[in-house]
Parts: sequence; structure tokens; C-alpha cells
Amino acid sequence: MPDDSLWNELTQSLSGPQLNNYWEMISQFRQGLSKVEDWNSIKSPDSKNLPDFSSLPFPKPSRTALQLSKLVVGKLNGGMGTSMGCGGPKSLVEVRDNKSFLDLILEQIESLNREWSQKIPLLLMNSFYTHEKTQAHLSNLSFSSEIIGFQQNKFPRLHSDGLSPLSTSKWGEQAYYPPGHGDFYQSIWQQGVLQKLVDAGREILFISNADNLGAVVDPVILNYMDEFNVPFLMEVTAKTPADVKGGTLYQQGGKLKLLELARVPDDKIDEFYDQKKFKVFNTNNIWINLVALNDRLKKGPLELSVMLNRKNIDETPIVQLEIAIGSGLECFEEAVGLSVSRERFLPVKKTDDLLLVRSNLFSLSNGKLVRNPQRKSASLPAIELGDFLQNIENFQNSFPVIPDLVNLEELKIKGAVRFEGAASIQGKVHLQGLKNELTLPAGVVIADETRQG
Repeated sequence: MPDDSLWNELTQSLSGPQLNNYWEMISQFRQGLSKVEDWNSIKSPDSKNLPDFSSLPFPKPSRTALQLSKLVVGKLNGGMGTSMGCGGPKSLVEVRDNKSFLDLILEQIESLNREWSQKIPLLLMNSFYTHEKTQAHLSNLSFSSEIIGFQQNKFPRLHSDGLSPLSTSKWGEQAYYPPGHGDFYQSIWQQGVLQKLVDAGREILFISNADNLGAVVDPVILNYMDEFNVPFLMEVTAKTPADVKGGTLYQQGGKLKLLELARVPDDKIDEFYDQKKFKVFNTNNIWINLVALNDRLKKGPLELSVMLNRKNIDETPIVQLEIAIGSGLECFEEAVGLSVSRERFLPVKKTDDLLLVRSNLFSLSNGKLVRNPQRKSASLPAIELGDFLQNIENFQNSFPVIPDLVNLEELKIKGAVRFEGAASIQGKVHLQGLKNELTLPAGVVIADETRQG
């Protein structure tokens, strides 16, 4: 270990187990991030490793009640709303009907608790960015079951040149980062959260990104986890051209594995992007048997692949070493993928997505988004709102009333475009407000048109 003031500062800021985790990640990075070996030996998973949801048995109500008593719902809540110009935790951004992601999550669990006479706990993995504000928000709410909020690890960023840590005296909080959602495993282990859940009889965890509005508890998947004693299950769904960079599953030597872009050999990237060989991508909806996880972690930390994230902090190039929660799949012999419908993957990453989920394409029922049966197309419209409208304030000024999108195929907006009231957009519509703002009157119907300001 280099003996200088920065590394001394680092060793003082992290506990023994945290420091061991961090050194392991650095060591793996220095050895070189591994690429897939013997590319020709990998293939699409077979039906044993990747069953389809439609093939799963439907449980009896008596089984569902028992299985829900073993369930924990978890959300990965480390992200901020910066992609939409919001300063606080992403989960506190209002999605629709004056309700935030977190409000809808709580509503979904409360609905299950009422219907099945349960007390399903909510598990929130926060980062140092989101922990205090999330906990403060929750303190003002009433909820019928336990909410367990814990903070994941906080690791130092490294200078790209030389891999020395950033100094806290110069960079303050910017010197640190949360090391990806794969940090979940060690965080719940080291903080005693996992043992507490197992001791309380909670055997199955369903965990997903807080911003994925399609990630709701499904009794059929829960029953499959319980009846077949599945240790780890990853939900995947069919790739579209928009998903080509997402992690996918492959089979090698009969074993199921996760493939991220970073592990693809340079000359095979086009094949990775193609939808012929790799037909599905990881939704990050993960089901884990907590007893199996607890037994495995007693033997030592999971061996997870490290990913490199290069960034600039005030024009200084840095690296962050991160791990993904989906990498846990390779640590369990009987892990499976499950092919599910696209409706279980409705993330809100940008205002493009926000326009969709706020529109009449959906309604809300017990915290869940329900598709509008009046839409004839099975797919959702393709929406690109442009840079100006990625800011939530600009977005809300431009759409004081969300237009009717039921018959929309494609909407592309560039620049400043403002609707003065209710409107209907149909077919393929392109709107531009680059030279001057394009203002559209209340009641306007735009069908298969291009308009400019």
C-alpha cells in the first residue's frame, strides 16, 4: 500500500471490512478488467436457465398469503434526480397525480398488506446523497409495516492518472461516490440487516430500481422462487434497438452468466448489440433467496466483476470502480433468468419517460401503472424531447397539461416548444423551436406533421 497522506486519509475514513472491499476492487482493476474468454463457446440461454413467465404455474391464494409473509420488497434508492434537473433523491420526484416514486412504492405495498393481511417490510438502500432526505421524508408518513433504510458504502474516487484518491480537503464530498448497486450484498451483511431479516422469517427479497414503475410484486414469480427453491432470479425482457447497451444473459458450459458491455471483446461489440444472439436484457428486477444469500456470505464476500466508470469532476478526469447487483447471479449454481413482458420495465430516466407515464397512456391503480386499453399498439410511443426539455422546470412549463398520446407513434422535439393547454398528438410528429419558441394553442390536434417556431 503506498504510504502517503492521501492513502493514510483513506485508511482512516473506511472501516476494516469496507477497506478490504475497496482494496479488492482496486486489485481487480489493476489486474485488468476481464473480457469474455472463448467467445465462440457462449450461446443464448436454454429454457431451463431462461424460462418464460407464461410457463410458470399460478399459485393458490392460500400459498400466496404464506409466501407474502416471507417477502421483503427492496428498492435501490441511491440515485439523484440530476438527469431531470432535480437536486434531491430521484425517488422523491413527482411522477404523476402529485405522487413521487416513493409514494407509489408505499401505496403498492400498502395495497398488498390490505388485500392479504400482511406486514411486508420495505427495504431501501440509500447512498450518502439520498439517505438523510429520504429518511426525513419518510418520518412524516404513516405506513403499516416496517421501513428499513440503510446507507451503502462511500468510497473514494481515484485520479485517472496514477489512481491516487481525491483529497477531501480539496474536494469535500465530491471526493467520494457510492460504488454501484452491487455494493448491496456487503452493505446488508456488514450492517446486520440481512441477519435481522432472516431471523424475522423473511426468506425472499424482490429488489429493483426505485425509478422502475413496472417493478411490482408478482405472486406468480414469488411462488416460483418459493416452490422451486430458486436462490437468485433475474428478470429479463426482449431487447429493442434502444436497449442494445444493456447487460444480457448468456450460457457457457451449461451455466448462466451475465454479460455487460465492459466485458465484451472489442471485435465482438457489434455482435453484442445485435438482437439475434442476445435477445434479452437485464431489467435489474432481482429476486434473491435471503437464506441462501446469508449462507453464501458466511463463506466470504461474493466475487463480483468490477466495472470502470470514467468521469470528470470540475474538469479533472477521475475513475470510479463499481459493481452491479446483477453480478450476484454468477455466485449461485441454480440461478435463473426469467423472460417477462416489457410492462415490468418502465424506468423514468429522463423527461421523455416522464411524459409517457404522466399521459393518458396509463392510469394509476393502488400505486401501479395500468395501460390504457384504448391504445391499439402494443408498444409505447418513441419520444425524444431534446436537451432544453430535459430540465423538469422547462418540461412543466412546456406541458401545463399533458397531451393525449393514445394514438402517438413518435414525438421528436428540438428547442423551446410550449403547449398552452390540452392537445392531441397522433402518428409521427416533429416540433422545432430552435429560432423562435413554437407555441401551440389549447385544443390543437397535430397528426403526422412537422411544425417549426
